[in-house]
Amino acid sequence: MFRLAPGTRLRYPVRRPRPPLLLGAWGPKGAALAGRIADEIKVGGSANPAMVGVIRERVAAGAVPAGRDPGEVGVVLGAVTVVDADGAAARARARTEVAMYLAVVADLDPTAGVPADLLGRVKELVDAGRDEDAGRLIPDDVLDLFAFSGTPEQVAAQAQALIDAGAHRVEFGTPHGLTDDGGVELLGGAVLPLLDRTRGRR
Repeated sequence: MFRLAPGTRLRYPVRRPRPPLLLGAWGPKGAALAGRIADEIKVGGSANPAMVGVIRERVAAGAVPAGRDPGEVGVVLGAVTVVDADGAAARARARTEVAMYLAVVADLDPTAGVPADLLGRVKELVDAGRDEDAGRLIPDDVLDLFAFSGTPEQVAAQAQALIDAGAHRVEFGTPHGLTDDGGVELLGGAVLPLLDRTRGRR
């Protein structure tokens, strides 16, 4: 915590007297706090459209008592992203990446229903340094809840599902592609043009 002494001031003109605040949270208390004070709430490690509604309810629990419109708080979801023309290779890479955090975020998502024995096996392999082996255990439906992966069309469809569910923004996380530059190029040139960002906005 950093405290400013009384009378401390900026020695240049202030462009925005109130910078926008984004709060990262999954749980009810963090989301309620976002409802009271934040402009956006970020759910990191999720590509699950069902989480948008869950977070909206949790935000409302804090916004309404504070006299705020819950719709003023933007819900942002973001996760590991691997996009490539070779969709199978992209999804294989994404599985390895997701394996490293699946055991943490799966328990935070009340809608995911990931079997405990699967999480246990994935965690055991990751703890042993066998990330690729752990990733191979992750089925397609689980992968799609916690990462954006595949061809540009597949990734765009995942992002569009979040937009349609009411997400304010979608963040595509690293490693972006089989190479970072290649992934960023595909996201900007092939994925974004496929999105209809006017749908689902609340």
